[in-house]
Amino acid sequence: MKRTILLTWDVEEYDAPADFGARPFLDGGLSRGLEIWRQWLEVSARWKAPGTVFVTARLAETAPDLLRETRQRGHEIASHAWSHEKNAALDLEKSRRRISELAGAEVVGFRSPRLRPVSLQEVKSAEYRYDASSNPAIVPGRYWRLSQKRKPHQEAGVWAVPASVLPWIRFPLFWATFHLLPLPLYLVVCRLLMAWDGVLTLYFHPWELSELKEKEIPWWIRRRSRERRIERMETLIRSLSEYGEFRTIAGYLGVGKG
Repeated sequence: MKRTILLTWDVEEYDAPADFGARPFLDGGLSRGLEIWRQWLEVSARWKAPGTVFVTARLAETAPDLLRETRQRGHEIASHAWSHEKNAALDLEKSRRRISELAGAEVVGFRSPRLRPVSLQEVKSAEYRYDASSNPAIVPGRYWRLSQKRKPHQEAGVWAVPASVLPWIRFPLFWATFHLLPLPLYLVVCRLLMAWDGVLTLYFHPWELSELKEKEIPWWIRRRSRERRIERMETLIRSLSEYGEFRTIAGYLGVGKG
């Protein structure tokens, strides 16, 4: 029996270089973020892998045409808060309403920028059906969330959909691991987790598949050319499709119309 793959993307202002120590862009990475989003739509058109796209309302307001095109490609549209600025207010309800209005579709999912902790009660109060802000992993210096559950579950009347991690050791399969591990090893771990849990939840950013010229971006991401990074992603998707079915989170949970 085929398992489920929840492939998710965080579409946001391009502030990754600033996260790694670069001088922030004057517009907060808005224009570059739009360019990256447009390029990702061109590249991802080759994949038969519907997923869930968490987009900031700020970016969506600037390019509603890209938002609608993303939805037309079969992706679920979800909220990534109002902006990706560090420590900015999440504006859960405001962002949900605005993104829904621009997309012409119901928005039922939320993921906080940088996976900031967020109360599931807040998520429910803002009328979302699920939250995908949890990475229940051990990542020294970033995440130490051993008390969080690994699998999708309901809590406080809302679904929590964590990023996939291995049991016991809590080894994460998030975007950074994809770039750090040899692809054959990453694929083996993904398949093992699919066999154990029946569902695999991965998250990436379109900027990972763009030209990365900023020297502050870590070498372990920049060491491969853009073409090579895209090729690796295509290999990942093609290989996983042999073992599971790509679905949107809303479709998997049976909530909303995603």
